[in-house]
Amino acid sequence: MAELFPEFNDVVCGLLIRSGRILFVHRNESRRLGAGPLGSPGGHIEQGESDIDASPASFSKNSESWLATLASLPRLTGATFDARVFVVDSWSGEPENRAPEEHDRLAWFDEGQLPGLVLADPDLLDIVVEALHQPRGAEM
Repeated sequence: MAELFPEFNDVVCGLLIRSGRILFVHRNESRRLGAGPLGSPGGHIEQGESDIDASPASFSKNSESWLATLASLPRLTGATFDARVFVVDSWSGEPENRAPEEHDRLAWFDEGQLPGLVLADPDLLDIVVEALHQPRGAEM
């Protein structure tokens, strides 16, 4: 008999924001979990690792160097996951897809485009809009 739910996943995700736009990754159709829709760059928190420790390694899949704020954003939770969300406010290099086995493309979106998007978790929309409206320092 198949399991009702796959294993539980502790993950981090980064809201990479530049000039009022947010970067989303399109999740490969071949992914075991969460295939198809758009999501934020991120990854799994390994056993014994904190969410803060996991963030740089997870976010480096898409850019050379990331710095995340420790702003308190709502968490995304579901039956099979707990996602800690960080705003990424500084990075070096241009984001690129360094995990083609997980994502087939990256794209920037402005707030006006968000309502029509299919996101990995519909609750991510409110978190993204909140992050887009937070004041931040000089943007890249």
